[in-house]
Amino acid sequence: MSARSTVIEVPPRFRVILGAWDAEIDERTIVLGPSHAFGDGRHESTRMCLQALASFAPRGGFRLFDVGCGTGILSIAAAKLGGEAIGVDIDAAALAVAEENGRRSAVEGRVRFATTWPDGTFDIVVANILRGVLAELAPRIVARLAPLGTLILSGLVSTDAPEIVARYAPLLAGRRPEIFERDAWRTLVWRLSARPSP
Repeated sequence: MSARSTVIEVPPRFRVILGAWDAEIDERTIVLGPSHAFGDGRHESTRMCLQALASFAPRGGFRLFDVGCGTGILSIAAAKLGGEAIGVDIDAAALAVAEENGRRSAVEGRVRFATTWPDGTFDIVVANILRGVLAELAPRIVARLAPLGTLILSGLVSTDAPEIVARYAPLLAGRRPEIFERDAWRTLVWRLSARPSP
């Protein structure tokens, strides 16, 4: 490993390498080059998304849709878990970074990045973006979720969570999410395959 690299362990499943990396890439290693795009594994919201993927992704093949993909870290993580991913972002520079990170992480055949939303539905939809954007995109995000899929929303502080729950729950047949906390940050997870809580 280069002296210019930083290693971030994200239990239980991932190791994120920031910077140069000259060793063999294994099934848990995500390699990210330098950039200004969001999502390098150090922010609490990104870490919680990685942990949610490790915990809730189906075993075996699955499809993930990554809204606001930034560096591509969550799409790459899905590929590391055996899935295929499509990430979208409005920032063309971020998409170029994400594509390069897919190559660095040796998953370029299982990830794709674009500015336009794909058709169809996905087993997992993840969005680690701002509260206002999550609220605005709610109908479009839910429309991409498979009937028994998992929705992971993050980038939220504690005071954001009630608004986002109120926005999404009616679109998800009244289901309430599991809420994960790390310091001031919150991640909301709807698992439609799980039995609704009473």
